[in-house]
Amino acid sequence: MEMKVYTARREENFFKLLKSVLLGFKEGRELAWRLFVRDRKANYRKSMLGFFWIFLPPIATALIWVFLKQQKVVAIQDVPMPYTAFVVVGTLCWSLFAESIMKPLQRYQASMSMMTKLNFPREAIILASFYDIFFSVLLKITVLVPILWMLGFPPTWAFLPAMFCMLTLALAGLTLGLFISPFGLLYGDVGKALPVVLPFCMYLTPVIYPQRAFTGLLALIQKGNPVIPFLERARSLFGSYEFQLNTELLWWSIILLIMLVVGIFLLRLSLPIIVERSGS
Repeated sequence: MEMKVYTARREENFFKLLKSVLLGFKEGRELAWRLFVRDRKANYRKSMLGFFWIFLPPIATALIWVFLKQQKVVAIQDVPMPYTAFVVVGTLCWSLFAESIMKPLQRYQASMSMMTKLNFPREAIILASFYDIFFSVLLKITVLVPILWMLGFPPTWAFLPAMFCMLTLALAGLTLGLFISPFGLLYGDVGKALPVVLPFCMYLTPVIYPQRAFTGLLALIQKGNPVIPFLERARSLFGSYEFQLNTELLWWSIILLIMLVVGIFLLRLSLPIIVERSGS
């Protein structure tokens, strides 16, 4: 019987780790697709509205804010496009980010029992998370484009890069979700805190109000907010108004790309310990 011994060795360098991660993605493609298809069928089999639940909550949130503004309960000024279209795009984009940041942890939690019993490429779960997010992006775009058309924004070629920006926003959420996942798998408080923290973070992000030059603590928070450049870029392309955060968009794209690679590596290194603790 062959015995495999795991030891700390200097030969396990970056390139060997990279090779093992890439191999995990290659070998886990079929399993990831099966997990995605199985969960899509299971999630909506006993639901009357089915896929509509993906975009109904953000649309409902947008309509509430439109109503509050019309009733002059809140005063939101200097909006660069009609407010209804502005807030619909903003809430849909934010819901996409929030869903993406929670998805890896939800996937790993659901697969923990399987990971303790079976040996399979753990990268399959990351791929399944990406399939979930990509599917959500497609559904939200399918709903968003007709709504914008009815609100006076017919589809143009600018919608294509706007859709790509929505996908990059989802990938930004996935990246942060990968960093959170190891802690969330070890401590259940993380998963319980996310649904509480994310709505609060939405109000610190220009989702229902336009981007402007703030001062004090809010200005500092918004400078460190990776959502703003991607959300604003997508919304400016949908709404045909000027975008002024090109530098921030470039830097956050580079930072998040590095974080994505580091997050995948961290999961690769930490999962054996997490699975061992879960199975003991």
